[in-house]
Amino acid sequence: MLIRKIRELLYFEGFTIQGAKAKLSDRKFVKDATSEEAIQKAQAELPLNTNTSATIVTENLSNFKSQLHDILKILK
Repeated sequence: MLIRKIRELLYFEGFTIQGAKAKLSDRKFVKDATSEEAIQKAQAELPLNTNTSATIVTENLSNFKSQLHDILKILK
């Protein structure tokens, strides 16, 4: 969930890397971003399809891994 929030700050809210780091140093912000309510909202946005083929799941995981890797590069 926190990774999604970092991505949201950088790509959708226009934060700079330094601004996102500053925002993430705020404990209240992190607590709110990782709250049960925020997690449920994020899960509702990405419903799972039980009929999804293994190939599509593998592609989605590969894409997600690539995005996480890009975020880590940005944060370093």
